Amino acid sequence: MTLPLVAMLVSSYFAAHAFKSVTAQKVLKEEIAALEAERDRIRAVREDLDLHAGLLSKDHVDPDYLDELVRKDLGFTHPDEIVIPHQK
Repeated sequence: MTLPLVAMLVSSYFAAHAFKSVTAQKVLKEEIAALEAERDRIRAVREDLDLHAGLLSKDHVDPDYLDELVRKDLGFTHPDEIVIPHQK
């Protein structure tokens, strides 16, 4: 009589831990997906920053990009220009 009871208790113990393990694995997969999306977003920002840093290298400065930065920072425009701000 006690052997079947002990076997049932042991089985329920392992079944409960298996359920927790499956739930934890699902949570970890969701967290991994969220972190991979964040990594991809950061990678895109870094590529954009690398591009702009390359345009301002010490060997060669892109005149169009330099003009864009100066106008943006100082607020200079010609009277006949139409300024369309770049939204991010």
